[in-house]
Amino acid sequence: MRAGIAAFAGGVILLYCIGEIPPWQGLLVALSGLAAIAAAYSPGRRALLLAVCVLAGLLWAGLHAQSRLDSRFPAALPTDVPFEVIGFQCSLSGPGSYNSLRFDFCITRWVSPDKRLADVKKIRLSLYGDHPESLPHQMRLTVRLKPPHGTVNPEGFRYETWLFRHGYDATGSIKASAPEQAECGVHCHYSEYRASIAGWLQRHYGTMRRYPLIEALVLGERRYLESADWERFRVTGTSHLIAISGLHIGLIGVLGAALARALLRCVPSRFMGSRARRRWVVGTSMLFCLLYALLAGLSVPTQRALVMAIVASVVYLRGRLSGYWTAWLIALAGVLLIDPFAPLDGGFWLSFGAVACLIMVFSGRLRRSGAVRSLLIAQCAIGFGLLPVSSALGLTAAPLGWLANILAIPWLSLVVMPVLMMGIPAGAFSEVLREPVMTVIDVVLGAMTGGLEFIASMSPPAATVLFSLSIFLAFVMLLCLFPVPNLLRRRIATAGAISVLTVVGCSAVMKPVNRFVERPELWVWDVGQGLSVMFRDGHDVMLYDTGPGSPSGETSVGSAILPTLRSLGVNRLSLLVISHGDADHASGLDELLGALPVDQVVSGDSERVRRLAGAKAKHFEPCQNHQPAEVGKGTVGFWQQAPKPVGSMIEGNDASCVVRIRFESAEIIVPGDISIKNEGLWLGDNVIAENVSRLLLAPHHGSKTSSGAEWIRQLDPEHVVFSSGFRHPYGHPAASVVDRYTKSGAQVYSTALSGALRFVYSSEGWIVHSLRNGAPFWIEPGRTPSGNAL
Repeated sequence: MRAGIAAFAGGVILLYCIGEIPPWQGLLVALSGLAAIAAAYSPGRRALLLAVCVLAGLLWAGLHAQSRLDSRFPAALPTDVPFEVIGFQCSLSGPGSYNSLRFDFCITRWVSPDKRLADVKKIRLSLYGDHPESLPHQMRLTVRLKPPHGTVNPEGFRYETWLFRHGYDATGSIKASAPEQAECGVHCHYSEYRASIAGWLQRHYGTMRRYPLIEALVLGERRYLESADWERFRVTGTSHLIAISGLHIGLIGVLGAALARALLRCVPSRFMGSRARRRWVVGTSMLFCLLYALLAGLSVPTQRALVMAIVASVVYLRGRLSGYWTAWLIALAGVLLIDPFAPLDGGFWLSFGAVACLIMVFSGRLRRSGAVRSLLIAQCAIGFGLLPVSSALGLTAAPLGWLANILAIPWLSLVVMPVLMMGIPAGAFSEVLREPVMTVIDVVLGAMTGGLEFIASMSPPAATVLFSLSIFLAFVMLLCLFPVPNLLRRRIATAGAISVLTVVGCSAVMKPVNRFVERPELWVWDVGQGLSVMFRDGHDVMLYDTGPGSPSGETSVGSAILPTLRSLGVNRLSLLVISHGDADHASGLDELLGALPVDQVVSGDSERVRRLAGAKAKHFEPCQNHQPAEVGKGTVGFWQQAPKPVGSMIEGNDASCVVRIRFESAEIIVPGDISIKNEGLWLGDNVIAENVSRLLLAPHHGSKTSSGAEWIRQLDPEHVVFSSGFRHPYGHPAASVVDRYTKSGAQVYSTALSGALRFVYSSEGWIVHSLRNGAPFWIEPGRTPSGNAL
């Protein structure tokens, strides 16, 4: 049975490993044939049945994945045409970027008659400009929609994967809204009920300074948490504390069980035996878990935790006859049966990995450890045991996360959650108790956040651990914690400590060295409406611009560039160029300078760029009249418009620092956001060589104000790249600009349609790789601005 359960789970996971959806008809035929053979012949029956289970898991996941792909907003439909829909809010609304209101909307009826939209049911919407604090639950909306889309880079957060995993069929913005009755079923009433609870909680406790944290712990809603809160949790490795997961569900279950035991003490033993009492205790505990899960919105981690709690309760009622690993496998398969998209969620791997680590170090012990000792063992097992998982997911390791969790978990379990669960209802229904309850809540939450802030202030920067080193550390630590004789454990611990100290010592004294590349290559990152480019050759690396950011504090540097640089073996920058100080070119500069050593920084628009760099602004050199720099075999030349009158400042797009990289019989030109006027000035100051394989980044993302006819004629580029956002309101790249480059004979690309682009120069010219080509099935394949496949 256990092998069959594991095989089914492996089949579901296999779909996301191969990245393609096999034809369901072929899977069904293969599954039926193997099952028939297994039923008719006994030799090899077990292996055949395991294969049947694997195919069943693959078929189950594939059918769900194909259904979700079929319900997407068709890419062929225009995005500038408004649609009218009727439905209801299926999530709580919260603040978004650029003064917007963001929420999920479930469609019950399309007013638009297009049959291609019939399957589009769940969309993610934003309302920009002046808007009320809340909207009616059921509405008629006029919306502009586009397919689920996000940036695609080698590493980092992929919004498109997140949208697919959570079942969004489209994203868009609201142009008009009006209350209107929708077909309100169970899901609609449930969403309305949660919204009323959230409103009730906000009316009574919304004035508290730590209300965002209260709502996160009680309702599982993190809509009001700010970037500073997320940074604190990230640095201390305690983000799991604010996700309604196994810890919270377990706490509520324990509270329910304790209440049931207290009440059952009043029942004489002659009326109820021990087995009946156990069932009542477990039933009450599960009821509390279910009610709390419903209160928390049945989010993905909540569903996973609830399944694990139910399985653990069944094992407990059976007197542990099934075994811990059997329970773990049943919970794993149960989650994948309910939610076949779970493997796309990093929390899935972390939660089941954490439970596996705990089973490994506790299941073989002959005697129980004390509470403090058990907590230390658990944190060490989870902290080191999950290092390989975190490394594979591209997550950073918090150096003091073990300390933060050792202090925060007991405090949250024994103090914070009981105070919230008992104090909030008491304070809401009694005016006399409200002020004391608010004071107590503020004190206990303040103690937790204050402690985490103190640990975060002492903590070294979070770092990514090499996968090979993470496996070694996890293996050594789990061996040390495994129930083995003390002498062997001490020897393992000594050998592991010596090895770790040797590795850490060597890495501390050695200068960071970049991974060697044999041929020059250019990476154009997919950063949306912005620009960031990397050129490298040999051990030298140059980065041009850092991409955009948002008012919430999220930047392309943190979400894509730094994770990708680490994965490519880039540990220091030989040269950093910031074209000018616009937010779509220089956001996250301070974050980048704090994470990587940089040998030389050159910038146009120097004063604005220095302000963006903050305390990290050191050794900035002006672009104008700068001497050429060497990056590998490439010679990097710099140009900037001379100010008139001399000595005055140039700001804005025309302050861009234009970079020209020449090597062998090729050259790369990265012009920033210069206009047609500055294109002419650059052409007048530079000699344009002939018979050169030229790669050009289109000025100003392909705007109509750039890429003049003379610029294109003289440069005659072989490849042109537009770095722009997907169906962005600015309309970059302009159709007329794309047409001019295409007619000149250039091969044109757009990061919005191709994802990140890698150009490798060889003896045969440029070899182009698009990250969207070869991406898994839920990522749209790459294409050119003219609509052709790459």
